[in-house]
Amino acid sequence: MKKYDIVIGKQFGIIKGEKNIVFIKTGRGGSVEGYENKYLDICSLLFEKYGYTFVVSANPKDSVCDLEEEIKCIDKYVVDFKEIFFVGISNGASIGAAQCSKIKRIRNAVLINAPLMINFHKIKEGAQNFRGDRMCFLYGEDDPSFRYIEILKSIKNTACKYKIIKGEGHDFSKESLISELNYFLMS
Repeated sequence: MKKYDIVIGKQFGIIKGEKNIVFIKTGRGGSVEGYENKYLDICSLLFEKYGYTFVVSANPKDSVCDLEEEIKCIDKYVVDFKEIFFVGISNGASIGAAQCSKIKRIRNAVLINAPLMINFHKIKEGAQNFRGDRMCFLYGEDDPSFRYIEILKSIKNTACKYKIIKGEGHDFSKESLISELNYFLMS
């Protein structure tokens, strides 16, 4: 298994590749490795297939995230990339929905199990202002927010879609994450 090429404090883990960045914002309290190295394993496998740069951003429980500042920070370590493919998980998905529209280099966003019952107005506003190519909300059919999924229809932006993943709950399996990310990286 590949290790991170660069670790910046406990905040970022980076696997250096080419072309574009896949930026993964973990859920609240998530580390750059993830439970049982989940994020590092996923990045390693996808790096072998695509060769992109992968950045995993921790999400400490006691911090407020500013994606623009995080991107500026990694700009010092990763140069010459064109676009960012954003992947947010749980609270990281809420952050992405609310803030991706502020960062022009983010062309695509996959938002996994964003809690819809917390600050939906921020999610909606950010998603409606998103100017990238695609923003896809993914929900496991057993995720608590699944029962609120209909409110996503109130987002008036043709770039925004949602998809339901059968057999998954809030914590997507490593295999489901890899499968879904493969789909979005290939298309």
